Amino acid sequence: MPDKNHAGSPKDAGEFGRMNQTFATGLSPRRYALSAIVLHWTIAALLLFQVSLGWRLEDLPKGTAQFAGYQFHKSVGFLILALSLARLGVRLFARRPAPAEGTPAVKLLVKVVHVLLYAIMIVGPLSGWIMVSTSKIRMQTMVFGTLPVPNLPVGQGWHEGAETIHGALGLVTITLFLLHVAGALRHHFMGDDLLARMIPAATRRGLTIGAVVALAGSVGAMALAKVWPFGASAPAPAAPASAEPSDDPSADAVDLASAAPQEAASAAPAADASGAAAAAQGAVAWQLAPGGRLGFHATYSGDAINGSFGRWDARIRFSPDDLAHSSLRATIDLASVASGDAQRDDMLKGDNFFGAAAHPQAIYTASRFRAQSPGHYVAEGTLSLGGKIRPVPLAFVLTIDGDRANARGTATLSRTAFGVGTGEWGSTDTLLDNVTVDFALKATRQP
Repeated sequence: MPDKNHAGSPKDAGEFGRMNQTFATGLSPRRYALSAIVLHWTIAALLLFQVSLGWRLEDLPKGTAQFAGYQFHKSVGFLILALSLARLGVRLFARRPAPAEGTPAVKLLVKVVHVLLYAIMIVGPLSGWIMVSTSKIRMQTMVFGTLPVPNLPVGQGWHEGAETIHGALGLVTITLFLLHVAGALRHHFMGDDLLARMIPAATRRGLTIGAVVALAGSVGAMALAKVWPFGASAPAPAAPASAEPSDDPSADAVDLASAAPQEAASAAPAADASGAAAAAQGAVAWQLAPGGRLGFHATYSGDAINGSFGRWDARIRFSPDDLAHSSLRATIDLASVASGDAQRDDMLKGDNFFGAAAHPQAIYTASRFRAQSPGHYVAEGTLSLGGKIRPVPLAFVLTIDGDRANARGTATLSRTAFGVGTGEWGSTDTLLDNVTVDFALKATRQP
């Protein structure tokens, strides 16, 4: 029979508890697995870099630099998501040290901070992914410019909530990070070797050096995001609205000076013919009236992108009875592009698309016309865009009523033939190659 005064005594209960704790501690490793250590410090650095970069994005120069910054921010986000899922898998399946000692309140705080950090690591990239997937402007996400990422199949109603969550994560991440660091330093100053679980150091001095290096690395990660180079796009010079046509016969040569020599040479006959037509007496000179429109239509991931140019002009000499001496020269200010989104407009002006800084104008010239039917014509012209000159037929319908004329027309061109859309935009799988250009104008007959 058991001894009542011995078997059930509090002393024995305490001894039994300590034996269980010792047994459990003996089964637990002293350090985290190497994979967990590497993922821990890598994700920490990336999170701090990402938060600092996110706060910097709006301050980047509009155009190529800001677009590149957002693309890089998305790439880092997907990298954090992948590494965080890997870290979660290691935590679930790899053996880890026993929980640190502390009061119930401290243990609860530590657990809450750890859970929220894991939530940040996964919810942050996911909320950004939802924002991209539900944005009105669909732009292909390419992780570090190589790996395409599809959009999530979620509705537009998710966008506002995801944007709110994503915007608040920066401060939340920094707050949790400070709490996590404060807890680790508290243990270190109390003489615990808790840092040794994540820092491969065997002495107190080594742990102190490791802690200092970790803190310096954290500050360095945030500072690096502030100076990470994304390039800059020079502002494109703006052409004056409704510019008066120049009578200088060298104007065409100046506009085409940036093209390749052989391309400029091939355009010379058309330019000469245009000059001859301007002197012809049979063709009628027309002056553009206000209210015209010049637009374009492209397709990205199945969605239509519609835009227009706010500044353009045309020098027209045309007569249905004298097509041989008719001519057209239209000048488009590429910096006046408008597609309904300022960020996309800046991107279109940049080097990956129009390159408006180096080639501020697109020029369409035609001196050969053919009639398809009464009032329906085709201009066999050439387009100079981005330093390249290519033939582009332009079909249009013309109605003349006394001294007034109305015309509307369309043309289809290959964007890649003009080098519009380079780098990650060079593929025609998501951003289709064919772009439709259309116009509508009114003109009055000149004396």
